[in-house]
Amino acid sequence: ENARPKRRFISPSTREEVYALYYDQLRRKIEERGTRNFPEQNGKRLYGDLTMMITVDFRGQVIETEVVRPSTNALLDKRAIAIVQAAAPFGQFTTAMRRGADQLVITSRFRFSREDGLETTLSAPQPQ
Repeated sequence: ENARPKRRFISPSTREEVYALYYDQLRRKIEERGTRNFPEQNGKRLYGDLTMMITVDFRGQVIETEVVRPSTNALLDKRAIAIVQAAAPFGQFTTAMRRGADQLVITSRFRFSREDGLETTLSAPQPQ
């Protein structure tokens, strides 16, 4: 049990400022990458919403992604995972963050829209 990494789940109810700041940095990097490299198929943009769980280690590396609420397009879901992986690394955890976690598990909603490009928002964790 002690050998397992300490995981911290980030949700809309997370109050600690260090985690909120880290999430905001992660969100901005993903949105910038996703807007710049908007998912396409045969020259046409893919639009839709999906929810993904992203696990990041203390070095800021993505160690796992899981689509927990898929869009209606499997290719869009795959491209969203690729965007998250390409946006990494997200920066090392601060000392304060390391005291509480070795890994962060962030549940985020991805919205690929005509107006905004890619928008990500924190979502409540999905029941396992």
